[in-house]
Amino acid sequence: MNLRPRMLSKIDEFEKIINEAQVCYLGMSESDHPYVLPMNFTYDQGVFYLHAAPEGHKLDVLIANPNVCINFNTGNELFHRHKEVGCSWGMKFKSVNVFGKASFISDYAEKYRIMQLFMIKFAGESYEFSEPSIRNVAIIRVDIEKMTGKVYGY
Repeated sequence: MNLRPRMLSKIDEFEKIINEAQVCYLGMSESDHPYVLPMNFTYDQGVFYLHAAPEGHKLDVLIANPNVCINFNTGNELFHRHKEVGCSWGMKFKSVNVFGKASFISDYAEKYRIMQLFMIKFAGESYEFSEPSIRNVAIIRVDIEKMTGKVYGY
């Protein structure tokens, strides 16, 4: 077991962790207060997409300040080197942080395409959507400005 943190630097290392994750944690800033929510996501050609109700607090926060940080974390596993020593316990993890700007997709055909990506990611197949279901969903696009990642214990 590697007990030294390893910083990631290659896109394929980042994408492997991102593709393993089922949920991401969207960090936003509401004035001078952090606001973090777990969300489903999909990733396509270097862009992240999140979906939400067409109105609500997170959308208000993102409209006021589109700067975001998304965290992906997988492989969490508690381990110990010496059972009898409390400070010798640790947590294995694989983690990626994505920094970027959020924007909203309004084009119907693009929203439909992105919702298909969600279904393929989570259900393994595409589905048909009614017009109201597409019109009544907010699609948040996050363009990447910077990515960082770290692996510990693997």
